[in-house]
Amino acid sequence: MSDTSISNVTTLCGLNRAGLAIARLGVVLVSGAVIGACNPAPTQPTEPAHEKHLTSKLIAQRIMYCDDGTRADVDFIDDGLKMAFTWLPKGRTEILRAQRTGDEFRGDHSRAVVAGGSIAFTRRGKIRVCHRTPEES
Repeated sequence: MSDTSISNVTTLCGLNRAGLAIARLGVVLVSGAVIGACNPAPTQPTEPAHEKHLTSKLIAQRIMYCDDGTRADVDFIDDGLKMAFTWLPKGRTEILRAQRTGDEFRGDHSRAVVAGGSIAFTRRGKIRVCHRTPEES
C-alpha cells in the first residue's frame, strides 16, 4: 500500500496521522498505568516497629534479613552508639549500646557486632547473622 492509499484510508476512517500518533500514545500510557498498578507492594514496613519515644533522634533505619529467615528492624539513634532492634513482625524492642565506634553493642539480654552490611546478634549463646538485603543471607 502506498503512502497515498494509507492517507486515504486514515482520512476515510476519520483519523489523520496526528490522530493516530495521539491514539498510540494513549494506548502506551494506559498500558503503562495498568502494568504499574500490578507491581507488588514495597517490603518495607509502613509503620516503624519501635515506640516513637525510643527513636526520637533517629540516624538510620534498616530492615535486616537474617540467615535463619527472620527479619529485624534496626535503628541507629542518638550519636550512633545506640541501637534499637525489634525482631519482626511483633518482637519486643531492645536497646543496645556501644562504648565507642566499632565496639560491640550490648544490652541486658543481647549483643550485636556490626561489620560492613551485616550484623551478628547474640542472645543466650545463639548467633543470628543478618544482612541489609535478602540476597546476602
